[in-house]
Amino acid sequence: MGSKFDIEKFTGTNDFGLWKVKMRVVLVDNKCVEALKGALMPASLSDAEKTDL
Repeated sequence: MGSKFDIEKFTGTNDFGLWKVKMRVVLVDNKCVEALKGALMPASLSDAEKTDL
């Protein structure tokens, strides 16, 4: 079962801090915490391995 979240796109006129917190909650809830690491992921990982995380 999928979840639907109503988070408006960041446009620069809304509060970035609140938008960032909402996006983090969605990623954690969907078990995508590794995506938050971004550049901290090892460079030795292939794109497929990064996607699997």
